[in-house]
Amino acid sequence: MKKEIIKTPEVPEAGATFNQCVKFGNMIYVSGLPPFDAEFSAKLRAARANKQPIPAFPDIPFDRQVRIVMDHLKKLVEAAGSNMDCLLKVIVWLKDQRQQEEFDRIYRSYFTSQETLPARTRMQAGRTPLDCALEVEAIGYVP
Repeated sequence: MKKEIIKTPEVPEAGATFNQCVKFGNMIYVSGLPPFDAEFSAKLRAARANKQPIPAFPDIPFDRQVRIVMDHLKKLVEAAGSNMDCLLKVIVWLKDQRQQEEFDRIYRSYFTSQETLPARTRMQAGRTPLDCALEVEAIGYVP
């Protein structure tokens, strides 16, 4: 078995020092995904490449941030040849735990049933990347 880096043009990279998704055998490991859309990711890449200060995270509504993260997670899992129902463990960091109900409402919509939900840890982070609202990482498998 060899390690395979999973990428998709549908999930923008921010020029960070890690891979967003790694597949080893039939296992998938997804790094913590912040809600960085294509436009903000391009700004981050440019700032890093030119050794300039990192731009401030834009003011994006919480529900939109959750959907960005979950859409990116879904696209990476699918690019690895799997699907959301094959996630085994998800770790969620929220900037504000008072948003847990809204997060859970959106999160559940990415799985086909209660039975397919992965094990999960959700906690309040002392600080998230660039003070965004959340970050999500996952471990899954390819059926």
